[in-house]
Amino acid sequence: MTKAIKGSVVLITGASGAIARALIAELTARGAAKIYAAARDISGLVASDRLVPLKMDVSSDDDVKKAAAVAKDVTLLINNAGINHNTGFMTAPDLAKATEEIEANYLGPLRVTRAFAPALIANHGAVLNLLTILARVNLPFMGSYCASKAAALSLTQGLRGELTPKGVHVAGALPGAVDTRMTAGLSIPKMTRAEAATEILDGYESGEEDIYVGEMARGIAQGLAHDPKAVERQLASPG
Repeated sequence: MTKAIKGSVVLITGASGAIARALIAELTARGAAKIYAAARDISGLVASDRLVPLKMDVSSDDDVKKAAAVAKDVTLLINNAGINHNTGFMTAPDLAKATEEIEANYLGPLRVTRAFAPALIANHGAVLNLLTILARVNLPFMGSYCASKAAALSLTQGLRGELTPKGVHVAGALPGAVDTRMTAGLSIPKMTRAEAATEILDGYESGEEDIYVGEMARGIAQGLAHDPKAVERQLASPG
């Protein structure tokens, strides 16, 4: 079933980030009626007739509840906020970074979706979770990030099972490498933010549930379908 962005009311978390800004530009171009731009720091977000900055830390129950009370007209929730510390399991000095990644990348989307579910059900809306192809296979030098995104992928599947019968479409976007601060240290081909935003929203509007974004993501997905252990070994020894 296709999902139109034109006329929709969107809330996007992590709105001050690079991919979020590209998504906001593309949502605007596609005719979104209103965009709630939610972030911990909204000082860099300029309000307009269609853009509504909304202070919200996805790790705060209070912030999320207050935002849900304001944005009751939401028809599309985009869970975009996330953290990547680029840390392996054994190289981290303690569990602090892994805990932050789980909080932002898994518990954050769960907390936000729970809060906005009543509005999304009432408005026959949708949830779009920004994941990564590394939710499906671990890249060890950022192992704890991949694990948190694997949890978010499982969350997406579980939410789909619970919310689809209530009229809410649930999709996950799984991009490959995108040119952002998170991938600054990687000397590999990367999509531009605008390219990623276009593919993500093309997949969403086409009604896809699992949106593979970019050639890298589609190539890894194909490899996982044919020989998942080979892909695991390749990513474990990228050099």
